[in-house]
Amino acid sequence: MMNIFLIVLTAIFIIESIFEVRYFYQIRTIFTRSGRAVPTKRVQRIITIETQWSWISWIFLLLLFVLPDMYTAVLICIITLIETWVVYELYNARDYAQQINKK
Repeated sequence: MMNIFLIVLTAIFIIESIFEVRYFYQIRTIFTRSGRAVPTKRVQRIITIETQWSWISWIFLLLLFVLPDMYTAVLICIITLIETWVVYELYNARDYAQQINKK
């Protein structure tokens, strides 16, 4: 049962990672099309968090291969939870960037 749970969480993480990259590039595209060289502070904060999280998530993923099995479930839960939050923030930043660049 635990293996199925971990497989589902891993699949969710992979799907969210795809959306994370997609939203990140959509935000970049919105600002380059609008002619703004620098995003707003709110969007810049989210971009910084996303960049930092990308590096940290790779470290966590590498730890999955090194840590004992009893820590794997906890680590996958933490990774998926943080990834969900980052994707949510990127989605909101994308919508915010679209709104302010329509003006």
